[in-house]
Amino acid sequence: MKYALIDIGGGMRDAFGAGVTDYLLDENISIKCCIGVSAGASNLANYISGQRGRGLRFYDTYPNRKEYMGFWQLIRHGSFLNMKYIYEDISFPGKEDPFDIASYTASDQDLTLVATEALSGKPVYFPKSSLAPFEMRAVEASGTIPVLCRPTIIDDIPYFDGGVSDPIPYRKAFDMGAERIIVVITKRRDDFRNPGKDRKAVFILSRKYPECAKALELRAATYNRQLRDVIELEKEGKALLIAPDDTFGVTTTKHRREDVRKLYRHGYEKAGLIKDFIKG
Repeated sequence: MKYALIDIGGGMRDAFGAGVTDYLLDENISIKCCIGVSAGASNLANYISGQRGRGLRFYDTYPNRKEYMGFWQLIRHGSFLNMKYIYEDISFPGKEDPFDIASYTASDQDLTLVATEALSGKPVYFPKSSLAPFEMRAVEASGTIPVLCRPTIIDDIPYFDGGVSDPIPYRKAFDMGAERIIVVITKRRDDFRNPGKDRKAVFILSRKYPECAKALELRAATYNRQLRDVIELEKEGKALLIAPDDTFGVTTTKHRREDVRKLYRHGYEKAGLIKDFIKG
């Protein structure tokens, strides 16, 4: 039976997903096919590199630094999240908390990173090999939030968050040969997305990236449809949905260390369902 693990991200809320992947590392559960969206791409990269605890530090430690995120970064660099600080200044070889690219590359697990091409509004699926020493732009692109961040440029093409165009890429998992899927989301399973939340961002984005703005305008409908599909697949025994019962006040950008840690521990506990799902 071929399983796929999908982590759809959710900004700071994906401390929940970091708890899930740390549980999998502790239990020596190796899922070969992984698909990451937004912050989920980072979580799964750390899972494949075997760096237990690294993901949590990017939710409960580094975000409290002024260099990491905030309106000062938006004014100074044009992005609420300082992607260079996150993916280069902290993560490059020889830096404070380097991503273990050697272990990542040597692993027999595969990773697909989902981003959205800003010009077309279409999803792009970067392969595992996109990450290399001193090269983390694919995982950066996957988590580049429209309007809050400038697009990430790869080979002269601008990219935004994968959640804009393919928020729950379960079809991609089946296309890649998965027979059963494990989907990690960071809101309650009954918390469907309100399209009104994206209205202002759609308006701002439409000035420069009209096709991406169209995808963003449809994001709520896409997410809600995909979530309902996964719930139906769960009833058929083909999927397992790992979702928090409570997000403890953590949002995409709002974070208090104690709340983030609660959410991380909650993800760790919820991940126990995966062991039974795989045995079944």
